Formats: sequence, C-alpha cells, structure tokens
Amino acid sequence: LLHTLNHAVFKSLLFLGAGAVVRATGTRALDRLGGLGRVMPWTGVAFGVGAVAIVGLPPLNGFVSEWIIFQGLLSAGRSSEALRFAAAGAAGLALIGALALACFSKVVGVIFLGTSRTPTPLARSTSEPGWSMRLPMVVLATVCVLIGVVPAPAIAVVHDVVVGSAAVSSGREFATAPWATSGATLTWFGVSLIALTGLALGLRRTMTHASSTAISSTWACGSVGLTPRMQYSASSYAAPLLGAFGPVSGIHRAQDATSFETHPVDVVQDLAVIPVWHGLERVSVRLRSVQGGRLRWYLASVILTVLMLLIYLGNARPTP
Repeated sequence: LLHTLNHAVFKSLLFLGAGAVVRATGTRALDRLGGLGRVMPWTGVAFGVGAVAIVGLPPLNGFVSEWIIFQGLLSAGRSSEALRFAAAGAAGLALIGALALACFSKVVGVIFLGTSRTPTPLARSTSEPGWSMRLPMVVLATVCVLIGVVPAPAIAVVHDVVVGSAAVSSGREFATAPWATSGATLTWFGVSLIALTGLALGLRRTMTHASSTAISSTWACGSVGLTPRMQYSASSYAAPLLGAFGPVSGIHRAQDATSFETHPVDVVQDLAVIPVWHGLERVSVRLRSVQGGRLRWYLASVILTVLMLLIYLGNARPTP
C-alpha cells in the first residue's frame, strides 16, 4: 500500500515533468534533446527528484517502501509454509531496481545534461514553463522528500488500513513487525545521509576556493573540438545493457566500412501490436462493402441472425 502511494506521487511528478519538456521543445524524441537543465532548472530538479525516487534510492519515498517490501520478502523466507518462496521475489525486486536505475539515468542524462543534439539547439528557444505548471511539480517533489525523510506518518496511515483489514489476523502482532516500526530508523538514516552530503559539498567548496582552478577545453580525442554528435544518444547509452539480452532487446545494428549505427525497435509494439492492427485494418476494409447503405443487405442480415437464434434456442437443452 505504501509503495502504491509512493508510485502515485513520483510517477505523477515524472509525467508532469515529461509534459513540461514536450510542451517546451515540441518533441518527444530523446535523441533531439539535451542541455535542458540550464534553461529549465525547476523542471530538471523536480524530474531528477522523481527519477531518484522511482529508482528507490535514499533518502526519498521510493527507498522507504522498497525497504519495507524487502523486509517482508526476506522475513517470509523464515516461514515453514509455502510463504517462504516469497523470498525469491527479493531478487526480482533488486533486478527491477537495477534496470530502473539504468533507464532513468539515461533519461535524465540525455534530456537535461550535456548540450542539444540537434543542429539548431532547442535550448535557444526553450524556456521554463509558468508557475501553473511548475508548482504541481514542486509540491510532488516535496512530498517525495517528506515521505522519504519523515516516513512515520505515511507508515502509520498504511498501518491502520492494514490492521483494519481482514488480511491481518492479529493487529498486535503486525504492530510489532519490523516494517511497522521502521519510521524512526529510516528518518535518522535519511537525515544523516543529507547531513553527510551537505558536509561533503561544503568541504569540496572550501577546498576548491582554497586552490586555484585551471579551466580549459575538454579533450575531444584528437578532434578540433566537441560537437553535439559526440555525445551519447539515448540508444547508444542503453546499447551495452540491452545487448546482453540478444535479439529480444530490440536493438538493430547497421554498419559498413565507414559507419556504425543502432536503431531501437519496440519488440512488443513493432513486432506484435502494429502487425495485428494492420491485419484488422485490412479485414475491416474488405468488410466495408457490407455497410453499403443497401436496405436489402441489412434486412437479410437481421433475418439471418433471427433464424440462427431460433435454431439455437430450438436445439438448446433445458436446464434442470
């Protein structure tokens, strides 16, 4: 229940952030985007918070609910009943978390970091949306942080719901379970992590100011200078991971003596859904003549349907 609540928060945040990007740039093609964090800082930070939350990293709300789920799955392994097999779900949850990390690091990096990947940078004509679009993202990002740092109120609400349901035989036994008393521990963990991060950033800033910093151009592997084409694209970023899945990954490669290019293909949509849809379209076109506006065809179809129903009812056996 807590994980469902958290998904409602950070997935709404991610959808709103994606909508702000699409509205500002006019495109959903990741390989045309880049560098939007400089011109859309509010959207970039809010989307980053949602990405960290959905991956399940501390100290945000996704980590809290995933940690409680891990506790439940691992504690099920100590059961003597068939429930012990639920512990195998911990490995699946860990795999999902790793894949989510790869997915959202790609999305955040390609959209908000680097520079624009188009010949005419989109960032020149792109601006932050108004407060009517920024405020909902800020509110949802704040909720992600609050549930992550102070999870006790959210855990208490879910606790009352579960104890009041028929799924729990003993409310007292549930109240003493590890996941029901994790609020204080997770709060201290989140606050400590934020404090250590702030301390590290402060030390870094102090050391940076104390020493002279030399700024020079980034090395471009012997080329004259960096160009947007030298950046990772969305497909090239994910290629090493997807290549491990072989043909089912949906990555098609095209190469010759002077070039190498990869094209992502949605296995479900392009190889299953779209061919079935085209088949239905062809069948529908052929059946269009039945609806030709001719009264005799309509009457014939109605009479034929009535006759088939009468034959079926005449041969049907009465129920005892």
